[in-house]
Amino acid sequence: MAELFLDLSNLATPEKSPWFDRKYTEGNDDPRGRFQRDHDRILHSDSFRKLQYKTQVFVVHEGDFFRTRLIHSLEVSQIGRTLASIFRVSEPLVDAICLSHDLGHAPFGHTGEVALQEFLKGYDLVWNSNANSLTVVEESEVQYFQHRGLNLTWATREGIARHATKFDAPAEEGDYAKYKQPSLETQIANLADVIAYCSHDVEDAIFARILDIDDLNAINSPLWRECYEKSQRESAEGRDLWQKSECESLLVKRVHRHLIDLLIRNAFEYTFKRFSDFSKTKFDEIRNSDSPLISFEDETCGQVNNLLDFMVNHVYTSPIVGRQNYRANLIISGLCKALKEDTKLLPVRVQERISKGTDESMEIARFIAGLTDRSATDLYAELFEPNERSMGHFIG
Repeated sequence: MAELFLDLSNLATPEKSPWFDRKYTEGNDDPRGRFQRDHDRILHSDSFRKLQYKTQVFVVHEGDFFRTRLIHSLEVSQIGRTLASIFRVSEPLVDAICLSHDLGHAPFGHTGEVALQEFLKGYDLVWNSNANSLTVVEESEVQYFQHRGLNLTWATREGIARHATKFDAPAEEGDYAKYKQPSLETQIANLADVIAYCSHDVEDAIFARILDIDDLNAINSPLWRECYEKSQRESAEGRDLWQKSECESLLVKRVHRHLIDLLIRNAFEYTFKRFSDFSKTKFDEIRNSDSPLISFEDETCGQVNNLLDFMVNHVYTSPIVGRQNYRANLIISGLCKALKEDTKLLPVRVQERISKGTDESMEIARFIAGLTDRSATDLYAELFEPNERSMGHFIG
């Protein structure tokens, strides 16, 4: 196949006002581009480091192999940069959005989100992880004496707000909703997230022995079948080099690799086909079109959703994950209840914010979302299972 290449640079987010504007004025003596500086600030933030101890699907202490939120974010970033290169849009901006898209997520994966949602529902409030990611980069991060937050560009903040997948609702309010469609860089980040978890959750589930290859072969997924058959052909060529157990493991890894490749190519081919007939070639017209420019074709999108539905029914709700989720819900719900009953248990900085008029329940939810799996477990133990090290936990 010819080199994947479609020059959409004239529709990329320009590195100029208002796209690169920040809330607080800064000097212009930095040799890096504005979006590159956003990427670097996110990479060095406290919230990004915490992702190494936040669950993706399998809780982090269950094994060294399984993806955490940090590894997931890095894989999304790699896929996003590949797509950005293919379409000739801003790689630093795509990278910044990809690395920051999960900063506001709660510990313990989706279960933590649901527990916070249930807590806030009782106070007529709604939990939105994208909105919380914005709060993290705009207020929670403490990196400068002059202001709170990372002072990211408007384009990066819009990308965080408008992150949208099957499991993520965008926080489209105010200025972030002025266009029907997010930037091409945000569209790429959204697609990269889907490609990443669609492929790596399957691999993790097989290595966790929740699924085996026969389970996946039985669902008659064209996506899985094409990648599996390609991996089988590869294994026939090099089987003599490996032990049987190594060959089985490598087969799964190659399926993961081919899933990523197939979905990237489909996004390119479908976008190329659409763009060849696209009459709207101006930036504002693309942003106000009725559907994203960069996406999968409908058939592939349906196949991705079918594979994800299978994962929901057989992995995300399996007994092993279910027991993890039960424990996670107990911890998050218990913390919500205890901190609501006595806000003096919260760090002083959170108490001070509440005293200045911010919503108490939302502040509690945001504080809990900022914990890692480990620090949430430690805080729960400190409150409900006192032991000899109950005074030694640092919860930030």
